[in-house]
Amino acid sequence: MNIECKVGLPSKEKPWLKYYEKDVWERATSIPSNKTIWDVIEESLYKYIDIPAIEYFGKVTTRKEFIAEVYEWAKAFKALGVKENEIVSYYGPFLPDTASMIFAMNMIGACPYFLKLAIGSEALAQETKDSHIAIVFDEMWENVKKEFSKDRFEKILVMSATDAEIIIPKGEKYIPLKKAKKYADTYEGDLKVDFIPGRPAFITSSSGTTVGGIVKGTVATNESVISQLYMGCASGTQYYPGDRCLNHFPPTASTSLNGLFLMALYNGETVVIDPRVTEDDFYYQITKLKPNVAVSTGSIWEAVFDRIERELDSGKKFDFSHARGWVIGGEGTDTHKVLKWNEIMKRTKAPNLLFNGYGCSEVFSAATEETVSARCDYSKQIMSVGIPYAGMTMGVFDKNGAELSYNKRGELRIKSNSSMKEYYGKPDYTAEVIKDGWICTGDLAEIDENGFVYIWGRISDKAVLADGKEVFLFDIANKIKEKEYIDDAIVLEKPAEQGNVNLVAHIVWDKSVEEKDIVGYLQEINEDIKNFEPEINLCAYAFHDVMLPYSPTTLKKDKNKMSKQIDGYVQVENGELEKVKFLYCD
Repeated sequence: MNIECKVGLPSKEKPWLKYYEKDVWERATSIPSNKTIWDVIEESLYKYIDIPAIEYFGKVTTRKEFIAEVYEWAKAFKALGVKENEIVSYYGPFLPDTASMIFAMNMIGACPYFLKLAIGSEALAQETKDSHIAIVFDEMWENVKKEFSKDRFEKILVMSATDAEIIIPKGEKYIPLKKAKKYADTYEGDLKVDFIPGRPAFITSSSGTTVGGIVKGTVATNESVISQLYMGCASGTQYYPGDRCLNHFPPTASTSLNGLFLMALYNGETVVIDPRVTEDDFYYQITKLKPNVAVSTGSIWEAVFDRIERELDSGKKFDFSHARGWVIGGEGTDTHKVLKWNEIMKRTKAPNLLFNGYGCSEVFSAATEETVSARCDYSKQIMSVGIPYAGMTMGVFDKNGAELSYNKRGELRIKSNSSMKEYYGKPDYTAEVIKDGWICTGDLAEIDENGFVYIWGRISDKAVLADGKEVFLFDIANKIKEKEYIDDAIVLEKPAEQGNVNLVAHIVWDKSVEEKDIVGYLQEINEDIKNFEPEINLCAYAFHDVMLPYSPTTLKKDKNKMSKQIDGYVQVENGELEKVKFLYCD
């Protein structure tokens, strides 16, 4: 199948299908009509029964043991009073018990809500309003104790990463997991509930379409989750029986639940759980735990590959022959960085180069990814995130809701059987995001004639000039990054008097830049930005060593931290660098 598309609409022509086998659409969309997630996973667990299910700091759980634990937890939840269709609040990292509890709740028809770890007190009260039972990690108790201590919570199941004494209050209401699991011995009734179409199965926390700091729980059903599994398998993702998949993200992220847990188990892989997420931890995980599949953000890959490059140059040896499916996701990165990282992959015997991908909670994680046969050509400044999954339809739309042709920028919209049912308890926000069956992602994107998707940034990431004109801040940053002496840049808006726009640039110099050249380079950037958009004035620059700072929770570039920076800025005045300081207004 060889389609050459120069005009037309991507959603109609689907040029990305030329990279897939002819029957791929049928395989991706023909899911069972009456099975739960657990039904599908249980069948797969028996299919690959001799392959370990979970590995956690050296402790291995076999598939047979894992199945038994799921049934044990199902009995325990029933004995503890968890009812069909009940929402169970979950606050904590991904631990081995998390894995079995997820399926146990699905078996009995309950729905876990994986709460955002950075959730505020008001949002926590709102998002848990229907919960009577919660599961909480003891070391995070301080964040939620005010709400979870209220009488409406009848039971709090307490997780702990070690056997040390837990730090949550004593009493009948607070039950350590080991004790909670023993409740299974007291239950003798039915476990599996009947399949009900549209029943909520998981609730994860959306970040991509969140506005105004509002927490939105994306509700996935059995059908939408199973659709993701089928589409991922049909699309040639790099999951193979006997391989190892690293899971180091909390379950609040659909990427963690889908790509790093469900997909791995379903395809006969061992899920290697290590809930630590710093760059040092990730370096250890990919070098020592040797995962075949691993996913992290561009910022973390940058930090780790910078370290690996230094160590390679100093003579240290690395063997990444296990790196079958390492993916950059969560935030975009630049082509020159990916090219450099792929050279390191080649030097370290990796069988595949890095894959770029994109997803959102509203479609239960993955939406696009490069495949072995569908690699982007690096022709654009920004990195492609690959082609749409088989079974998904994508298009780019203007402000009036009209679909645009190839290589035109607009809002990326997705139609998929994996789309969420709704935002939990927020019908107005649901109506804003789901329009005529499309998920409106809020991302500015374009699709080329071969079906490759390019994400420029969030549509909301813009400044409004005095004349009402809108300018995307990432366009200005990309203009700066065109310079060979700039390694990275981000442009942010600072608080200003009404009618004024203050823009600042946070930049990382290329390591070849000498201090004597900085004034001249900044003058050149200022002039180029004026030519690009005369009404734009970059009033100050902040320099960062090695890379831009990233958030320890999201692992993405920390715009919030950089926007709150009030000093450490400079600008060129009369041929000299002058310090600039802001008064921060929250």
